[in-house]
Amino acid sequence: MDTPIFPKSKCTGMFYRTVRIDLLNCKNFMENDESLGWAYESQHMIFGMFSAYNNDDLRGNGMNIDQLNRTYGILGQLKFIEGKGEFPFILISNRSATALISIYAGQVLSFQPIDEDEDLLFLSQKSYYDEGKSIRGGIPVCWPWFGDAPSNVQGPIHGFVRKRLWEFLGAEAVTDFETRVRLGLIRSDSSETLWPQAFALELVISVGDSLTLELITRNTGNKAFSITEALHTYFLVGNIKQVKVLGLENTQYLDKLDNFLQKSQVGAVTVSEEIDRIYIDVKNELVIDDPAFDRLIRISSAGNKTAVVWNPWIDTTLETTDLEKNDYKRFLCVETGNVAHHVVQVPPGGESSLLANFQIIRD
Repeated sequence: MDTPIFPKSKCTGMFYRTVRIDLLNCKNFMENDESLGWAYESQHMIFGMFSAYNNDDLRGNGMNIDQLNRTYGILGQLKFIEGKGEFPFILISNRSATALISIYAGQVLSFQPIDEDEDLLFLSQKSYYDEGKSIRGGIPVCWPWFGDAPSNVQGPIHGFVRKRLWEFLGAEAVTDFETRVRLGLIRSDSSETLWPQAFALELVISVGDSLTLELITRNTGNKAFSITEALHTYFLVGNIKQVKVLGLENTQYLDKLDNFLQKSQVGAVTVSEEIDRIYIDVKNELVIDDPAFDRLIRISSAGNKTAVVWNPWIDTTLETTDLEKNDYKRFLCVETGNVAHHVVQVPPGGESSLLANFQIIRD
């Protein structure tokens, strides 16, 4: 049974220990670190709940990073650090890759295999790390709706979970080469005001030679509900003008920039202007061809019917306060999800799963 680190009531009198890490040189940062006295249980599940924060008053509650590391850190693989905005981050470094995860928003911010020079993911240097704001880059979770809120709901674009602190449910050293983290959210008073459904949301993140995310929606109530959802992945690219997305040829899409007019994709997807498309009934494998970085990114998925391709190009980037003016050249969003007409129905006591795997491939 999972045991909370702290009670769900407001915690006071705790302190922070700031751990400063240079992510560019973090591949060996945990190999001989015994100073924190971490608990180490090789290949055993470690459970806990990261409940000390209150979503209505994040900075009113302190979090003892030392205590988290002593109890739940995995020597040589996983440690908790104080991230930007004083949000709790999880830093992973195993024999396959490094990764950075924000518990606020339940968001993977970085993934870099040890033999790669570039990160898989784009993260804006102008991202906000503030309560109630989303983080620009990485893999935001859009849930329980994608895009504008339903007509009967007064809520933020792309749902509310990317602006909430999640709970840490557990971590596991699967092998020396793979680390697994579980984060979750359940219905609360604040979520009830936005979306009055009984739910338990879980995100399982596996960091190895590839990156896997599984978003599991559970209906804990006595009536069915419907959702739309997406893993809004920002891929780092070398030069957007050279990038191609393969696997969407002859696929129907809704052009959001042309009043959602349905069109058919001719050839590979390329980007020479702003693009915002919802591809329908997609294949379970897509590939991003990035010649400037001399790499392919394979996206394998399950439980999804749609894929969104987005790049803001010049004008929209200039209007976006958390992007640098040239950032549009450096990322492409290819989002795994169920959006638009592909609504997921979750019956009472039932669950649904959305899974995506991202792997860098060299010729």
